[in-house]
Amino acid sequence: MKLCYHESAFRTIFLLLETTIILLFFSCSGDPVIKDLKVKTLVSDFAGNGAVSIDRRNGVIYVSEYGQFVDTGGSGTRIFKLSSKGRILDTIRGLSGPMGTAVDSKGNLYVNNANNTINGQVLKIAPNGDRTVLATIDGWPTGMAIDHKDNLYISNYAAPTVHKITPDGQVSVYANDARLTGCIGIDLDHKGNVIISNFATADIFSINKKGEVSLIANIPDIVVQGFGLGYLSVVNDKIYTTGIAVNYVYKVTMDGVVEIFAGNGEAIQIDGPLLDASFRNPNGITANKFARTLYISEYTGVGGVRKIKL
Repeated sequence: MKLCYHESAFRTIFLLLETTIILLFFSCSGDPVIKDLKVKTLVSDFAGNGAVSIDRRNGVIYVSEYGQFVDTGGSGTRIFKLSSKGRILDTIRGLSGPMGTAVDSKGNLYVNNANNTINGQVLKIAPNGDRTVLATIDGWPTGMAIDHKDNLYISNYAAPTVHKITPDGQVSVYANDARLTGCIGIDLDHKGNVIISNFATADIFSINKKGEVSLIANIPDIVVQGFGLGYLSVVNDKIYTTGIAVNYVYKVTMDGVVEIFAGNGEAIQIDGPLLDASFRNPNGITANKFARTLYISEYTGVGGVRKIKL
């Protein structure tokens, strides 16, 4: 009897361990186990309506205040630094229509600043507040991404280029292709390809390390008065991008399959399950890839920062 009892207990423990290992495997190597994804408001009544980026060291969130387009640039002057719970930790002031941002491994913040539709500055802000203009780029430098070696990649709304700036300050044209004019959203996939989206056409492209551009997908019928795709973020080689005028967040695979990931199309700020929730002109988007969380800014009205735990 004792032998049978011990064998039964051993089998039960073994089955529990096996089930736990299987669950861990699927949650770490593919789509998450959690199915009930929801949109939640991290902060509301908020002026940050531009790019969103993450400090990879600590999960701190940066949100730029582009403001509204006036004459030749944005009316905003600030970048907000938020905790993962939505508390404003700091406000960086004295900027001019700041757009794309990125944070390197040493905590330096980079921002596309002082855009005037003719050129714009790539500004570096050190942790102690010191500011350095790394480059002035012709056109309208917009989005910004950074790789694990701290190389910056910069999209351009008014020129057909993507620029690269190395950690030692070397500036070069990484890609030049007519289809890149109008691009804002930019990130990298796990192979180091630059993934970039066109605000004006709703095209999404991949740029390989040779600078060759190829179309991943077009999201049809979403461009309204020139507003198509906002920023984008790549998580596990899935592209998440904002349909700023149609109030959706899209998920796009690398082979071009497009689906509505979140939003019901209504221009209002309501939390809830992914396809029941609503956004007010979603614009900036980034991911804390370790915490598997998306953060999304809203462009017009009294906006906010929304989050989705993946």
